[in-house]
Amino acid sequence: MKNFHRRVIVGFVLALVLTQTPFVDFRGRGRIDQALAQDSIYESKKIVPFVPSPQVVVEKMIELAGVKKGDVVYDLGSGDGRIVIAAAKKGAKAVGFEIDPDLVGESRANIQKAGFQEMAEIRNQDILTVDLSAASVVTMYLLPDVNLKLRPNLLSQLKPGSRVVSHSFDMGDWKPDKVERVDGRTIYFWTIPAKGR
Repeated sequence: MKNFHRRVIVGFVLALVLTQTPFVDFRGRGRIDQALAQDSIYESKKIVPFVPSPQVVVEKMIELAGVKKGDVVYDLGSGDGRIVIAAAKKGAKAVGFEIDPDLVGESRANIQKAGFQEMAEIRNQDILTVDLSAASVVTMYLLPDVNLKLRPNLLSQLKPGSRVVSHSFDMGDWKPDKVERVDGRTIYFWTIPAKGR
């Protein structure tokens, strides 16, 4: 009986140790370790959580920016693609930038479902690395510190007259041209000034 109890305890401890040990592929690659490393790289680049803008706010952002046919709209942190789709509905070429691969897939499916795959696309890219120079409109719903990180790029890369719209957060001492409230939410609008101003 004593041996039986000892075997049960040893078996329990062994099972406990094995469940706490990361799986290692003995060919030299730790599959779980590799996946965890990729996740931590992705998480370190994910600087804003996904919180969708209500559709009424999306529509107001598009209206405030005066999005029209011929515009190129960049949505930074495009989430599920709702702003990109709204811009494409106005005839603009719309490009969303999103770091989360699950949201990239979801937004691409939403674009396909809406029938705007010719006018809209989603790129899996860190928003801090985007070359903004092709955009005539930039939309975003980020965080105050991220807006401030992007501000130098917006001012240096966008052409004078380009429009910037931000849901909820301003850009520090860069005063907006307009501030509107919709459904209890604030939307900020700026026009890129002529160089040298």
